[in-house]
Amino acid sequence: MFCKCFCGSNSTIFELSSTELKPCGNCTKQFCLDNVKDGICDGIADETCPSNDFKTACFARDSYKDEIIVRLFLIITIGLILFALVKPYITKWRNVKYIRNQKKEEKKKKERKT
Repeated sequence: MFCKCFCGSNSTIFELSSTELKPCGNCTKQFCLDNVKDGICDGIADETCPSNDFKTACFARDSYKDEIIVRLFLIITIGLILFALVKPYITKWRNVKYIRNQKKEEKKKKERKT
């Protein structure tokens, strides 16, 4: 789980401890104030100070299922693009092969007649 702290237009993401039952309970204004560095949240004194510019959000990374779906989508899409790029060459090769076979058959027919 992760805690995203928004201070005005700036934001910072912190990883929350996964040992707790409800790690999102730690994603509070005070948690962000204690952990944010570089003066990003200067002017927001403590958790009792009301500010519309300060928000927190708790979120989890995508699951393995979501990751597999995205990767399969990318593999299929890339495969289709590659197939579309190669298809004209395959079609040309098959046509040339077909024409050669027809010429061979015509030659054989001529040889049989004579």
